[in-house]
Amino acid sequence: MRSRYEIRAQKELEADGWVVDWKVRPYRPPKGYSVDFFGLFDLIATKSSTWRFISIKGTKGILKKHLEKVKQFPVPLGCTKEIWSRSKGKTKYWHKIIITSDGEVISE
Repeated sequence: MRSRYEIRAQKELEADGWVVDWKVRPYRPPKGYSVDFFGLFDLIATKSSTWRFISIKGTKGILKKHLEKVKQFPVPLGCTKEIWSRSKGKTKYWHKIIITSDGEVISE
């Protein structure tokens, strides 16, 4: 079952013109089946020739171990790796860490 945060992120991306794909999560996954792309990303989005690999973390925040794994994952030039987490409290917004293909980290 997909998280509400993942679904919300997908809808926001699609409203902005991105084509988004996600992996099906079977009720009983077979041995060795990864419920994420490459074991890291919940969504892959594309628009024109730009690709975004996105990991959704809900309201629990971003763990350093996960951030390091995402940083080390190789992507082609022009692609970004992103980790999104949802804020707690009354004002809802996305905290985003964006890592470019050359390793530059941008926080939004």
